[in-house]
Parts: sequence; C-alpha cells; structure tokens
Amino acid sequence: MLAGCHLIYFAPETWDGLWRNRQQLMSVFARYNRVLYVENRHHLWSTAKKWWRRELEPMNFSSSPLRCVGDNLFVLRYPLWAPISGRFDHVTQRIRYHVLQQALHVLDMTDPIVWLARPTMYDLIDEIPSACLKVYHIVDEYTTYSRQSTIQRQRLMEAEKKMMARVDAVIVVSEELHRTKRTMHPHVHLVANGVNYQLYDMALHDPKLPDPIVAIKEPRLGYIGLIGDRLDLKMLLNIAQARPQWSLVFLGEVRVEQQAAYWQNLLELPNVHHLNPVEAKEVPHYVKGFQVGLMPYRQNRHARNISPLKMYDYLAAGLPIASLDIPAVEKFNRYIYIAKTPDNYLSAIEQALSESSPDRRQQLRSVAARHSWEARAEEISTLIEFHLTVAAVGYK
Repeated sequence: MLAGCHLIYFAPETWDGLWRNRQQLMSVFARYNRVLYVENRHHLWSTAKKWWRRELEPMNFSSSPLRCVGDNLFVLRYPLWAPISGRFDHVTQRIRYHVLQQALHVLDMTDPIVWLARPTMYDLIDEIPSACLKVYHIVDEYTTYSRQSTIQRQRLMEAEKKMMARVDAVIVVSEELHRTKRTMHPHVHLVANGVNYQLYDMALHDPKLPDPIVAIKEPRLGYIGLIGDRLDLKMLLNIAQARPQWSLVFLGEVRVEQQAAYWQNLLELPNVHHLNPVEAKEVPHYVKGFQVGLMPYRQNRHARNISPLKMYDYLAAGLPIASLDIPAVEKFNRYIYIAKTPDNYLSAIEQALSESSPDRRQQLRSVAARHSWEARAEEISTLIEFHLTVAAVGYK
C-alpha cells in the first residue's frame, strides 16, 4: 500500500454529499498517507440560486475552510464569496489560490500527488507546481450527462484534451472508458469501483432493520443511489403496476428531468416508496432489508461506460440482483440475473426473488470481498508507485 505520501484530491462535490469512489478511496489512503480532499469550486449563479432558495447553511459562510474529518484526512471548502464568477474571476481565483496554499502550509504538504476528477479542472494543475505526480480519475463518460448543449459537450472534450496533455497517469473505471481514453494518453489504467465490505459485514451481524424499511412490506425490491434519467423509469412504472404485491424501494437523492412524469406516476403508487438519502455508514442496514437489488439502467452510451457502485453493495449484502444488460455486469453474469431488454426485466426480478439459498448468499458475499476498496487502493498504489519510479528516473 502507498504510504508516507501527501495526496490532494480535487473533487467535483462536497465530502458530505453522496459518497462515491473518491471518498471511499481517500478514506483508505488516509490510513497511511496525509490526504487533503478539496471540494468543488463554487459558481456564482448556482451559489446565488442556493442562497435565494435558502439552501445554504450559515456555516458555509462563517466556518473555517479547512477541517479534519479523520486521522490524516482533511477537507478544504472554498469560501462562497470567492466563486467562479466570469467578470471578476481573476480576483476570486486569487482568493481561492490563497486559501489552498494556506491549507497546504498548515498541513505541511510538500511534493504532493495531485488527483483530478473532472476535465474542467486542468487549470488547477498550475496551482500545485510542486506536484510529484498528476492523476486524472475518470468515473463516467462526462459528455453523456443530461442537459448539455452541443457547445458544452465540445468544450468538455476540449478540456479533456488539455487535461490529458498535462497529467502523468489516467485511471478509468470501465472497459469502455479504457477503450476510448487510451487513444488520448499513453498511461491509461483500468481500476473498477469497489465496496466497503467491512461495513456490510458489520451490518449483517446486526439483526435490526431501520424503521422505514420495517414499515414496508416484503418482498422489497431495492435501489440505492442517485435517482435520475439514467434509470428506465417507464419500465419500472410498468413493473410496479403489473406486480402490486411487490414493494419498490428507492433510497437516494432525486434528480429526474426528462422522465419527471414517470417518476411522479411511480410515487403515486401505493407499492412504491422513496426514502431520503442516509449517511454512507447507514446504507448497508437498509440494503440488507431488500429481497432483490435493482440495477435498472437505461441501455445507452452512459450505461456502457459506468462501473456501478451499487452492484458491489448488493453483492456484499448477499442480495440477488436483477439488472438490465450493460457491459459492467458481463463479468458477473454467474451471479446476476440479466435482462437483455426492458421487456425481460420483470422475468429477471422473478428469477432473483426465487433465490433464497444461504449458501448462494454467502457465495455472493465472497465475490464482493474480492472487490473491497482496500483491494482497489492496493491496485492504484501499485500504479502510482510505478509512475513515481518512472518520474524519478526522468522517463515518461
């Protein structure tokens, strides 16, 4: 495992938001290294909208920008009064730069490994000239995100070219991303997502279920994570209507736009339940109350590039899984019920519901154990150590 290093992770969201691979990986690396997680830069208009809606807490203005969230693990939040603002960005950029440099001084971080999570962050490389290694970590095909204009997609692609030209290594989470990005950089490495296996192991030894789960009748078909247009909500609506005896449970934040009508129709059904997001450490206690884990991704370009965190979560809970056919599940086809088309998804769920063997559940958990975040951190450590060695001898 990588040890004794300083890591700076420039993230696209807050530490306390929806936990993704970055929070999980940095938590593991912080056991042996000093880690600074830098939250997303604010934009003027989005900040103004949040302020108008009273979505901003007073602490966002008054609290210290640097806080400790664990041993060797620190989070930096840029001040809201220094957003990316267009006309005055040269001023606010200097403020953000000063805040970052002050944090690095306080933490005594020298020659850090810099981690970047979005193509538009390429300019941040200039703020850490002493970086010993620069890593670009790609978790999605970002040009597939909804509500992007043609011009926005073009700008994103141009930003990614600039990023690729400036980093030493690229990590991707899926085979499709590896196929498309390796033409842009000589050092593209595939490391899929993983799971906090220990968290699930502890949860499964606790017989108690959360009250919101207990209140929902079985069988519970559960989905965890972001609820958005990447899901086939029309298909799920048809299934919920066809099988009123099944309970569909959605645990997570809602960001539905294109399918808003289908989502609203789902919520109006008595057998559909939406639960608000809970802390990452609480998620396993909810998942263990499901009878089937759902992966109802729409079969499109976005889904072809993902490495779903929930797949590993469901496996760690020993849950039977019903998924639409996407590339990420192909290697796990012995353990997942895969529907080739939306028309076959109901049948896949029925097959998953028929699975109840304790031995089978243990088999699924054994599969998940091989994909822990500790195992992923070891893979990445090997890659980083290789690149550090290469950099030391002056060869790229």
